[in-house]
Amino acid sequence: MAGIAVVTDASTCLPPALAADLDIRILPISGTGELDEPGCEDAASWRLPEEVEQAELTAANRPFVTEYLAAIEGPGVDAAVVVTPAIEFAAMFRNAVLATELADRPAVAIDGRTAAAGQALVVLAGADAARRGGSLDDVVRAIESASHRVELVASLATLDSIRRNGPLPEAVLEGPVRSGMRAVFRMHAGAVEMLGDAADAEATLETIHEAYRAAGGGIERCTVFHAGAPELAAHLERLMGGVDFVCGFSTSMQVHTGRGVVGAAWLAGGGAR
Repeated sequence: MAGIAVVTDASTCLPPALAADLDIRILPISGTGELDEPGCEDAASWRLPEEVEQAELTAANRPFVTEYLAAIEGPGVDAAVVVTPAIEFAAMFRNAVLATELADRPAVAIDGRTAAAGQALVVLAGADAARRGGSLDDVVRAIESASHRVELVASLATLDSIRRNGPLPEAVLEGPVRSGMRAVFRMHAGAVEMLGDAADAEATLETIHEAYRAAGGGIERCTVFHAGAPELAAHLERLMGGVDFVCGFSTSMQVHTGRGVVGAAWLAGGGAR
């Protein structure tokens, strides 16, 4: 089946040029109308202005059903797959499911079981399958396979924004993060595991790098991401020996997590080809 669209939202850490090249439909989730370009800005320079952050706190936090439906039924689309963040951490999945049920063409909503840059890798797996001319079932299989194989390890500068915006498991929010320390956690298959805390940025990056090294060889694709911390992201990229792309958080994601986030996501090999 030709014309299979892969649809996601702006919490996905994808460089706009890469999304455009693969014709990935990214729905904005900014509610203020400011800095509402979908996807991330240039990783080397983008920082969220404080006034925009305050405005975003009262804005919409997910695409509407009608926005998903418009993307599914857009010109040249014969079928569509919508990929959302893990339902444990975001509310997009329900709207996406409703849109697929209302659509006048075949459409499937998939919980990507991850978020941010992990979601980007899941989306890319589907877009690659669609570009190769795969059927709707092929694209769905590629996305579901990637959702089981993707790993994300990241550090938060503070837990304050996450506590304010939620949701995260209480065990994570009550983890052993001491004053002046940075929380480091792993996300996989919709679950978050606290890896502990790090004394400084250098120790944080080493912890993330060690988790990446422990994954072993056969990495299909990897990325580094950040929220207003391009210097940390560049350092982590060097430690990892290069990645497929580096991306900064969208406005909505930086509001949700706070500034200073840095992390990596990778997709283990062995996916459906």
